Amino acid sequence: MPASPEPLRENEVGPFGELSKRPNPAGLAILQVPPFESMLPFIEQQIGRRLSKDEVETERSKAPSIVVTQEVARKMSAARAARQ
Repeated sequence: MPASPEPLRENEVGPFGELSKRPNPAGLAILQVPPFESMLPFIEQQIGRRLSKDEVETERSKAPSIVVTQEVARKMSAARAARQ
């Protein structure tokens, strides 16, 4: 019987797709760094076309991410919004 995945821990980093599949009993947030939405235009430019929905989700799953508390996630989101 395979071991169950370890729960997410604060400040853990990794691809979004891997982190998002793990148990999250503490209700932590997974933030993509940099925000995936800001990287998507560059990915599409490199490929030379718009990505399909499935391709977007595949790329999103590879996005570098960090696990933070909900409070830290709110502060980071507000800071990101202020820069736009």
